[in-house]
Amino acid sequence: MAIRTSGILTGMGPSDFVRMKNQVADLQRQLGSGKKSETYGGLGADRGFALAFRASMSQISSWQQNISLVTTRISIIETSLNGIQKTAASAKTSLQPNEFTLSSGRTIGQVAAADGLDAVVSMLNANDGSRYVFGGRKTATPPVRDSSIFLNGEGSKNGFNTTLLQRMQADLGVASASPERDPAATGRLNVSAAGAQPVTIAEDGVHTFGLKIGTVSGAVDGIAATTTAGPPASVSIAAGAGNASPGQALKINFTLPDGSTETITMTAVPADAEVVASNEFKIGATSAETLDNMRATLGTQLDKLVGSKLAAASAVKAGEDFFKGETNPAALAGPPPVEAGVAKRLVPGVSGTMADAVAYDTPQNADATTVRWYQGDRESTNPRATASAEIDSAQSVSYGARADEEALRTTVQYLAVAGALRFDASDPNALERYQALTPRVVSGLSMEKATQTVESIRVEIAAANTGANSAKTRHTDSTAMLGGLLADIEGVDDNEVAVQILAMQTNLQASFQTTSMLSRLSLLQYL
Repeated sequence: MAIRTSGILTGMGPSDFVRMKNQVADLQRQLGSGKKSETYGGLGADRGFALAFRASMSQISSWQQNISLVTTRISIIETSLNGIQKTAASAKTSLQPNEFTLSSGRTIGQVAAADGLDAVVSMLNANDGSRYVFGGRKTATPPVRDSSIFLNGEGSKNGFNTTLLQRMQADLGVASASPERDPAATGRLNVSAAGAQPVTIAEDGVHTFGLKIGTVSGAVDGIAATTTAGPPASVSIAAGAGNASPGQALKINFTLPDGSTETITMTAVPADAEVVASNEFKIGATSAETLDNMRATLGTQLDKLVGSKLAAASAVKAGEDFFKGETNPAALAGPPPVEAGVAKRLVPGVSGTMADAVAYDTPQNADATTVRWYQGDRESTNPRATASAEIDSAQSVSYGARADEEALRTTVQYLAVAGALRFDASDPNALERYQALTPRVVSGLSMEKATQTVESIRVEIAAANTGANSAKTRHTDSTAMLGGLLADIEGVDDNEVAVQILAMQTNLQASFQTTSMLSRLSLLQYL
């Protein structure tokens, strides 16, 4: 007769031993891995929460990667903008109007400006290894050409230096290689010959180049000035009854190509005056003789104005023509259409030179003959929107930048203008021309009248950086919270598991021992 030896005392069968053994093995796995289960199914009712928490953590990780990329690029942009500001400030300090020691036709300040231009171009071509950060949506290639290319041209295409020369020829009215030093320069004014009366000054046509006659003020006895508004404007100065008195003056106001104004003042001095300044004329025996003397002073003053302040203003306007370029949508529409920013070039006048130019060429022709200094994206109306990243649910930051933004383009423009002009110590107007140039460049680099400054760009970029860092902090806190919740759901308490293992092992060992003893029990022994 067989005796049942399993489960007599505990009611346990073979399957119970197997189950207890498997439970011990699972507890040992939990103790080793720190996880309740190797599958979500083993988590029971909490598996839905675990899946949701892990999905949230995965999304946060994606946002954190975006934030890391954004903050790296913003750091590069900020470093460049800071460097551009410092370079512009250094150039302004170097461009001292009274420091006129020349080396190869340039002052120390001009050399510093030229070096600064190269530095700014390098900073505008900054990249993070995968994209150029100042190209807007065009990120694969450098957004700004090398300064040597956009200054001197490339192949059959002209650069800024040619644009500058031609603009100055058009404003000064001569076709020479150095119009600012040419004594034949007229500023596009026709002035009656010495000895001819009445003395007349007239613009040479209807156009935007050269000096534009403004108001005439002051009074000189025996001399009457009559203006014709035009265009073209003119002034006629005639002798009449009476004669001038010492100290009386006639003033003629002119508008220059860059929008600035200058006034020629001609003051009467006694006939026996021993010293006569360049802006003074002697009173003659008659009003006609006095007018002849005034005409001589007018000619001297015009020559100085044309060779100094007009030339400086022309250079500044040439910088705007080249770097800001054409912005008129109607002109750019074509056909064929042309992207904004193409340089504004001139059409030669009837002489076949720029000395009598009266109009700009079409953007289409200009684009075919002129280097573009900026090669990046031109279509986006908002530079910041050219680069954006999602950093949180329903939150993105925009941190794009373009090298042709007003503040950055202006910096390049004025540094190029400052470095491009050449001076000759033998030129009587050289110092005054330089003194007219430097405050214009300093004002341009200071962006006193600009709607955008480099600092305003930095503020906008900094706002994006602040938003990204705030999101990063939130995500760090959220990750820690979700990690804690997951640990509660998926993790185990090592001490608790160890106690369970010990209890199970003790119970299992006792059952094995009991079963073993019973297996050796016979009926005789049992009775």
